[in-house]
This record gives sequence, structure tokens and C-alpha cells, in this order.
Amino acid sequence: VLTIIILALLTGNVSYKQITSFCKAEEEKLIEMLSITSKTLPSYSTIRRVMLGINIIDIQSILTSIINNYYSQKSQEDWIDIDGKSLKNTLTDYEEKSQNMLNVVSWFSQETKLIIKVEIQENKKKSEIAVVLSMIENCDLSNKVFTLDALHCNKEITKTIIESKNDYLITVKRNQIKLHNRLKELAQITKPLTVYDSRDKSHGRDVIRKTS
Repeated sequence: VLTIIILALLTGNVSYKQITSFCKAEEEKLIEMLSITSKTLPSYSTIRRVMLGINIIDIQSILTSIINNYYSQKSQEDWIDIDGKSLKNTLTDYEEKSQNMLNVVSWFSQETKLIIKVEIQENKKKSEIAVVLSMIENCDLSNKVFTLDALHCNKEITKTIIESKNDYLITVKRNQIKLHNRLKELAQITKPLTVYDSRDKSHGRDVIRKTS
């Protein structure tokens, strides 16, 4: 039952009804793949009962262990996207200027397409920068390239990444005037090894990116 629930969650089915619908839609495949001798899949009530009894921390720990073991065997050169996302359904203090919510900081492997690390952060207790810094300090990876957004463009983060024997690619915004201008100067006097242009129409904007 747990395996079926996890497969359903991985394909974007998060509610009891959605997981039950997933079972019905993929019934033959699941029975064959999991060698289910009874030839029947769990019902809505069974799925709900199992999920209510799950200790999510234990499940997360087991999944993290499995993924890390797989990742250590498969991955050599890799780019790791580090990013934090807010969970809007955890928002409290709606009417206050300083609102509280939970954020998920995740590490996504471009090579294996796996989330290899996850930390939950409560924004009134700890900042995303502090969480990312701690995760880098305690990571056992080396020779990877960490990509981060402009929030993490600071000396402490870059120094910690270098000390961890990894490299980094971090967004620099125009409000970091000296650094931004220096990088523009370097781009003008240094010939790039490769150049990549992309155009993205999303969120009501037409964004053109040039990477070199």
C-alpha cells in the first residue's frame, strides 16, 4: 500500500480521491509490476487509514536514505539546483506585516532528476540563507556545481561552497552594483567558451536569456 501511495504522490496525486483514481487508472500495470496476488488494489478507506497512520518523518528518512544510496552510485559530474519554495497552505498571521509560513529548501540533481536533499524551514525562526548554509556545511558531496538564485549571492555562501570542494553558479542582480559591473567588464574582455540563448514566455513576461 505504501509503495502505491508513494507512486501516486510522485505523479502529482496528493489527495485520497486522487490516489484512489490513480489506482483505478493504473490497476493492471500496478498489479503486474508489484506482483499483487490478490489482483485487487487498496480502496479509498484503506488508503486513508494507512496515510493517517504514517509517521511522515520516518518515511522521509527512509526515502532520503534510498535516494542518497542510489545517487552516490549513479552520479559523478552533476549540477545541483538549490532553491526554497513557500507552502502557501501553511501561511498564518494573514493580517500582519510579518507573516509566518513553512518553506521547503530542496536540492535537485540535473543528472538523475532526483530531489537529493530536503529541509523544512519556518521563516520566522530561521532564514532560507541560514538553512542553505547549514546544508552545504553538512553535505558530503564534492566536485558538483551548485546553482542558486540571487538571494544567496554573498561571500559566506560562496566561501562555504568552495570549502566543501564544490563549485557554484549564482545569479547576480543589478542592485549589487560593483559586482554586477565587474562581471559585465569580464564578459566584455573574456571570450566565452560557449554561448546559449533562450526565450521564455511565462508569468506575463517575455524573458530573453543569454548564457556564456
